[in-house]
Amino acid sequence: MTSARQGRGTSMSSNESKNEMLVMVLIDLAAICQKLTENPVVPEHIRGKARHLVEEFNVLLPHRGQGTEAHHFNGERLIEKMARFIPSVLEVQAQPTVVTME
Repeated sequence: MTSARQGRGTSMSSNESKNEMLVMVLIDLAAICQKLTENPVVPEHIRGKARHLVEEFNVLLPHRGQGTEAHHFNGERLIEKMARFIPSVLEVQAQPTVVTME
């Protein structure tokens, strides 16, 4: 029987491998957030939150490959923030299309 927590005990061959994996995920999540900020049809509150997350990412980006423990900690927290934010895109409600007969 599999458990939702089973992946928590997974280990990697090195800290460097783990860090590269996290950087890869962070870069991809930041790219998604950036796309949301650039699209004018996205509601402003979503674009604003995405913009804030991209700004946080941009602060960490110059430290890639040479970050301190604090940078790693902040990067991992940012992954969590982004991962929690992305589902909010699904919560946006569309206005029904009104068709008029002339």
